[in-house]
Amino acid sequence: MNRHERIEALRALMREAGVDALIIPSADPHQSEYLPEHWSGRTWMTGFDGSAGTALVTAQHAGLWTDVRYFLQAEKQLAGGPFVLHKLSVQTQAEYLDWCIANLSPGQTLACDFLCLSFGQLKAFDEKLRAAGFQFKDCGDLLSKIWSDRPALPARPIYEHEVHFSGMDRRQKIALIRSEMSKMKADHLLVSALDELAWLLNLRGSDVHCNPVFLGYGLIGTDQMKLYVHPDKISEDLIKKLQEDGIRLCPYENISADLAGLPEGMVWIDPNSTNTRLALSIPNGRMICAPSPVMLAKAVKNPTEALHIRKAMEKDAVALTRAFMWIEKQLRSGSGPTEYEVAMKIREFRSEQPAYVGESFDAIIGYGPNGAIIHYRPDPKESATIKPEGILLLDSGGQYLDGTTDITRTIALSDVSEEIKRIYTAVLMGHIALSKAVFPKGTRGIQLDAFARQYLWQKNLNYGHGTGHGVGFFMNVHEPPQGFVSAWNQRGSTELMEGMLTSNEPGFYQPGSFGIRIENLVLTRNAGTGEYGDFLDFETMTLFPIDTSLVFEPDMDRASVEWLNSYHAEVYRRVSPHLNDEERIWLELKCKPI
Repeated sequence: MNRHERIEALRALMREAGVDALIIPSADPHQSEYLPEHWSGRTWMTGFDGSAGTALVTAQHAGLWTDVRYFLQAEKQLAGGPFVLHKLSVQTQAEYLDWCIANLSPGQTLACDFLCLSFGQLKAFDEKLRAAGFQFKDCGDLLSKIWSDRPALPARPIYEHEVHFSGMDRRQKIALIRSEMSKMKADHLLVSALDELAWLLNLRGSDVHCNPVFLGYGLIGTDQMKLYVHPDKISEDLIKKLQEDGIRLCPYENISADLAGLPEGMVWIDPNSTNTRLALSIPNGRMICAPSPVMLAKAVKNPTEALHIRKAMEKDAVALTRAFMWIEKQLRSGSGPTEYEVAMKIREFRSEQPAYVGESFDAIIGYGPNGAIIHYRPDPKESATIKPEGILLLDSGGQYLDGTTDITRTIALSDVSEEIKRIYTAVLMGHIALSKAVFPKGTRGIQLDAFARQYLWQKNLNYGHGTGHGVGFFMNVHEPPQGFVSAWNQRGSTELMEGMLTSNEPGFYQPGSFGIRIENLVLTRNAGTGEYGDFLDFETMTLFPIDTSLVFEPDMDRASVEWLNSYHAEVYRRVSPHLNDEERIWLELKCKPI
């Protein structure tokens, strides 16, 4: 079926189920940002494959709501289909509910598959819709009745992430979480988020593209933990190790019945990562709703993890040095590569590094106007050919056993206008200002976001995405809870703590013309204690030169110049020993002081 046929078939099912408006979220039963293909129903229906977006289908309308990061991508991918793009005013807000209230009639029924709706969303949605006179219900998985070639649930093997890398064994981690359960007077903790489960048990998998996680649930009790996974995913040797650590294996599909049948005690769930159907299976009066203690424990990297991340950054820089040199050689030869070829070459050079597992996301290689598409992904058949003119945006990352990387650089391919240089310099100055920030303990991401925007604001310019997100340790490249954002949401309201790894990535995007972004990862660290309490600052972890040929030096203050020169000296000091003579000469030139 094409997209028009799919939506008509879906509308027929909606009529049978008594559904006037169907919400199709970007979610799986674990509320993941990046999904196993089995749960990519929104993409199958709409054709839009961005990681954030919600589809809504009524008898007369089909809409797709997404945020500014995906406007250009969605316009292109929705073209020719039945879905209309609705541009979110505020990222993450359910503005499609407002549309329903304004365009449907009280008494009508909205529905969703409650397996793909978080319990926190249910409470907010139900309250808002009931106040406006609408009904909201679970309609089950309607797409399964028309999606004939739907991919099966992944059944790839689960493997162990060695304590040598993690710095804590699973017994220690579980004991840490049980101490938090005791404080909350919880007898059981449901671990639903896939990255939390993988981190807690020092296990990894490949059920989700670019994310080393596996489908499963964990149920921690006071003296035993149950791991709900498909039994064929774990070897006999690993099963034995888990059993020795007090972990019992159960079939993945048994989690709902086991929650419903718990004989006694309070059950702690995170309403943001627990799907509604699971939450409603817990007996009345026995639920504790609060953020997962695993999420915060995972976000704070221990000294062993931090040490490995530094080493991962060095070898990532080696791979990027070779990739960027290859790009320059291709351009000098007169046969410029395509964006897709650059993405594949970066992946190839990373794959030559020790402990490499895969990319942390599909590389964003945006040449010219494509650089303005914030989450642009080059297509092997349609990507642009890069020429020795203008600027190129490259955003990529690697998954290594000893760390996850995420870096963006914008480079000049020729001389560019003063306007572009001054905008680039404003982005760079903001990046440096955030990198240099010193702040009291208790500061939150929303308080620091403006550090990175201030120089663009002075030019009446801005960007529509957050300035930074948490990053995992050989884990998801987007990791809650912290981040630098301008909205009072989880990322913005989370206190920055020593050991958190966060991206610093201001940018600017001129649709149809160019995009600029500069990104490093920073580790929050102790900056000392004084009369006014404890203070924190950032250690810049990423090690790769920032293009100084795009800098408009009159706009740079002395302190920013000193930071940039010091950063480049550190890049050269730590990366050059891993390079050959030709590569060291290239890196030395790129790290030359300004």
